[in-house]
Amino acid sequence: MKNKAPASLWPALDAQAGVRNIEDWGALLSRSLMRFNVESDRPGAFQGYLRNRKVAGIEFIEMSTGQHTAHRGAESINSTDRPDYLLCLQIAGLGEFSQDNRTAILQPGDLTLFDTTRPTTVISSTDYRNLCMKFPQHLISLSPGQIGQLTATRTGAREGFAPAAGALLMTLNQLMDTISGRSRILAAQGALDLITTMFQSQLDISSPPHTGPAQPLVEQVQSHIDKHLSDPELGPGAIAAAHYISLRQLHSVFHAEGLTVASWIRNRRLQRCRRDLSDPALQSVSAAAIGMRWGFKTASHFGNTFRETFGQTPAEFRHQATSVSSETDGGAASTEASKSPI
Repeated sequence: MKNKAPASLWPALDAQAGVRNIEDWGALLSRSLMRFNVESDRPGAFQGYLRNRKVAGIEFIEMSTGQHTAHRGAESINSTDRPDYLLCLQIAGLGEFSQDNRTAILQPGDLTLFDTTRPTTVISSTDYRNLCMKFPQHLISLSPGQIGQLTATRTGAREGFAPAAGALLMTLNQLMDTISGRSRILAAQGALDLITTMFQSQLDISSPPHTGPAQPLVEQVQSHIDKHLSDPELGPGAIAAAHYISLRQLHSVFHAEGLTVASWIRNRRLQRCRRDLSDPALQSVSAAAIGMRWGFKTASHFGNTFRETFGQTPAEFRHQATSVSSETDGGAASTEASKSPI
């Protein structure tokens, strides 16, 4: 086993960037990523490096480690933690990801996905290097039932959109410290759009899915919601009437996918608002007007909902998104200059 990562993987950052025993690695993961129980055959000789950078609610996590096992059991998962997905790109070595009774073994260039709210085991080889994109589950326009089909499955390096997604993650990781705040946010959102497209392609969304007879109705309703987001009166009653179904049936088909109608509408509206707030062409439009453009009935309702979801006001998010000054991280496992989570 090689105990020292290549010099290029150990930049001169804060001392917390690298650790030299398995106990410190577990602590670094808990502080910077999520809680894992970690084990290594040579705990005292273990070395690991991690850097975590955040932008627009999305985190880019680069790590290089020696051989070890990291297990995230039910006891490590707190119900108050933010539900996230992690898309992981293998750069060097081998990675074995297990979740939902499936295991994906990744070679360089391969991708896999896992859900932070479910038990997970990751086994890393010697000279393991990985780049992950971590994002809130509500930022992606696919249901938990759909995404659940993709966890711990291997997407080959040359399969479908994987080459484009992998190249984009690598490019963003390299440029994150040199591009402006606005560009960083737009690039992160673009990456999320590409990843969503990749997931839709893998699930063959355009074809009748195989998850049950209610699924086509869910997709039809979600499309209807997207077309009517600007209507402040859009709600379960109007949606059920438009599809000639009962309220009970509407709520039932969403519940089967782990969703609620109200939360889906709210999250889709918030996504549109985030996009408009980060658009420099709309700087002359007030944040309140953008909120009401996408169906929020009052400025205070929009502001409160945005802050509760993203941890900062619409105005604070817009200032960060449209800033022309370059933002740099403070080293490994750091947040940006703003104390906000996005």
